[in-house]
Amino acid sequence: MAIINSIISGVTVLALSLSSVNVLAATPAATPAATLEGTALAAADYLPDDLRSRVTRLKADIDVLPTDPANAKARAEVMWEWLNAYAVNGGYIPVNATRVVSTILGQPGNITAIKALDEVIREFTFLDDFPNALGTLNADLGPFTARTYATINQTYTVGERSIQTGGGVMVARHFIANFGAWQANEASAANYISIKSSNPKVSFAVTSLPLAGMHGGFRNTRPTLTFKLASGTLIEGDTITLTFGDTSSGSPGLMMPSMSSDHMPLPLYLSFTASGQFFSLPIQPKITGQPIHGVAGFAPSIVKPQEKFKLSIRAQDKFFNRASGPIPNWTVSLDNETWLEVDSEGVITNKEVSLLNEGVYFPVITSVDGNISGETNPILVTSEDRDRIYWGDTHGHSGFAEGIGTPDRFMQWARDDARLDYVTHSEHDVWLDDAEWDVLRDNVEKYTEQGEFIAYLGYEWTVRNIDGGHHNVLYRTPQNRLRIPVQFYPTLSQLYQGLRNHAATRDVVVIPHAHQAGDYRQSDPDLEPLVEVMSQHGSFEWFGKMYLQQGNQVGFTAASDNHLSQPGYSAPLGGSLSQRGGLGAIMARERTTDAIFDGMKGLRSYATTGDRIILDFAVNGAQMGQRAPFSESRVISGKVIGTAPIDTITVIKNGDMFWQESYIDYKGSKTSKTGTFLLSFASESQPFHPGDNPRGWRAWEGTLEVHNADLVSFESVDSGFYRQSTEHFKDKPNQLRFSTKTRGDTSSYLLRLENIQRTTRLQFDIVENAETGGGPPVYRPHKRVPADSFSLAIRDLDGNKVNHTQQVDAYTDSTVLRQVIESGERVISFEVKDSSARQGDYYYVRVVLANDAIAWSSPVWVGGHAKR
Repeated sequence: MAIINSIISGVTVLALSLSSVNVLAATPAATPAATLEGTALAAADYLPDDLRSRVTRLKADIDVLPTDPANAKARAEVMWEWLNAYAVNGGYIPVNATRVVSTILGQPGNITAIKALDEVIREFTFLDDFPNALGTLNADLGPFTARTYATINQTYTVGERSIQTGGGVMVARHFIANFGAWQANEASAANYISIKSSNPKVSFAVTSLPLAGMHGGFRNTRPTLTFKLASGTLIEGDTITLTFGDTSSGSPGLMMPSMSSDHMPLPLYLSFTASGQFFSLPIQPKITGQPIHGVAGFAPSIVKPQEKFKLSIRAQDKFFNRASGPIPNWTVSLDNETWLEVDSEGVITNKEVSLLNEGVYFPVITSVDGNISGETNPILVTSEDRDRIYWGDTHGHSGFAEGIGTPDRFMQWARDDARLDYVTHSEHDVWLDDAEWDVLRDNVEKYTEQGEFIAYLGYEWTVRNIDGGHHNVLYRTPQNRLRIPVQFYPTLSQLYQGLRNHAATRDVVVIPHAHQAGDYRQSDPDLEPLVEVMSQHGSFEWFGKMYLQQGNQVGFTAASDNHLSQPGYSAPLGGSLSQRGGLGAIMARERTTDAIFDGMKGLRSYATTGDRIILDFAVNGAQMGQRAPFSESRVISGKVIGTAPIDTITVIKNGDMFWQESYIDYKGSKTSKTGTFLLSFASESQPFHPGDNPRGWRAWEGTLEVHNADLVSFESVDSGFYRQSTEHFKDKPNQLRFSTKTRGDTSSYLLRLENIQRTTRLQFDIVENAETGGGPPVYRPHKRVPADSFSLAIRDLDGNKVNHTQQVDAYTDSTVLRQVIESGERVISFEVKDSSARQGDYYYVRVVLANDAIAWSSPVWVGGHAKR
């Protein structure tokens, strides 16, 4: 996936390849089209003599004997050297090539990969032997506006190799890119794609072919639109033009994806003959955001009185892209009084400000016309000499792996859009080549600015959970760092040993995560200080608990695992990434590379589901992540400053709930004629079998009807991100459809009712649905959840709560209705006492806000000793 570094007339020139690919070069916004030329490297330019000799032998062997289990590893080792030499010399590496070779090196007996290796070898043989066979592709690059209809033309000019009858073009699509469902049969319907040629003697037929990988069904094949050459031959200089969203017969165009990107793959595959291999011809349209729909503000969580700091204001569309079009000026208020008048500087406006007095502040940002409003994170102003809270994301992807977007976009989003303090671009090692590793390393040095923004070099060590599970590896500094990749270190113990051989343990952080579950039975105490308990894949507190139950002294963090080059501020994408991304909070003295890295190594960390909740927690004065001296008497204390009213604070002791307090339950009369209710759906995510991946997403889709009361409103409590949807029936004001998902967490709606009676009830009809999610369980496959019909009656509120449960295998999913107050406390201090004669007890805190946001502190241990 490396990039040809030549620029012609302001256009990036990219080499073409033979299989599923994802071009990763940035394209100038002003460029309406680009030409992608079929360039390949001359053999003598990039292979040393010894490797050239082995490559020549490999090319000859493949024609005599197909790859089999006996020769696969030796061939894969040569292929790995070959593709990396090709990459570091500017060649373009098809994304599936690294994955196939990596699988054989890490799992030598994988039959699927063994069969695919021959295709990879033939692919590179073609690039080696026929560097001028492919023609050129001219493509409209945009920019196009997210979630609008547009038309994109791609014109391929035939090169030295002719296209014979039976050959053709496959119209592939990246499995993440949510374009409209394109078709070639109804010219007046949306997403219609047409094809034409400059050669009047040829004709095309519409069919479909199965395609797997990133531009197909990812883990499975997907039928893919294909235009076969039904008659004639296309010779050098002939053109083929595909029009995506052809409007000439009434189609509104092609629906663009909802996410903005500097590189949105729209690849084509070309076959020269009826039985020949398909060659990919990728392009990169640029997608920009819609007009402004909302605003978000970012500020440091902790500052001193009169300390200067940056307040960042970001204008966004309804999909949380950067907004396009005019951006208004802003008013920032504190306690309903104007604090600042801010002239807009565009999509992102940064203003240096200060606060004079100690206290907690919740700035509200409003456009001058009053139509747009939003909030910043809370700001604690204190003269106390204490650690600051730094927010970061240690797990995110771009198009260098199976995602979308460029590495530069990744870093710019982290620094400018998400206003992170630290970040790691942690691509999967099974997709990385040496050239890309160089880019990741160079970007760390390019974007790091001490005191402002810290980037760490890292990658994701990627094996199945039964082989150890996924782990993110971070280095303190980027210089002279090597990947310790799964290709050559395919077990977790080998990873630990390889890292120890390569670097001092103080300079390495390893973080396992749950959706391809890390093996919590083993954890190197010098390398693995943190465990990721939440991402866009779901909420997995159970995962952190399993590490603790094994006696591992680890802290908690969260991350996005975003795949769109959007770390740190990530909206739900759907599918396996159906919630917003999480954040890791590190407590450190300063925003520097060493201070934040030392905070990770010292477990001075906590996790949130994306909200910048301020959380203090201590046991007998020992802060989170620390081990207190043994004492039978324990004082458990803390303070929470929420981004929304605080729902519950729970203290967990040795894996079980020790204490809990709720702060928003309604304490008034239950006979009131009006009321505000919180309707919450929840599902468990822990695996049924030990060592398995988590249970998948539980979909909640159906209808709700209110009987014997008036439904005034029904809205998502997490209105900032679009995981949930509702549809009201026009003629039935008390009835609506709803849809949401949960995976180890809660998804809630706020209902307001009037004319409540003793007979008031809510009738639910939940449709049958299937569990979904990436990293599917090994032992227990995703199951279908049966339909469910039930009522929740107001008169049954017991302690302001009524609960319905549904048993799905061993899981208990729940629907809970509570009567709540709409505005609760955002700042709460708590103190709980405990007594225990046991050494090594551990405590941590879970905070849930009224908007479903969660924070998990790292534990505090009392007495005992850590693993060594």
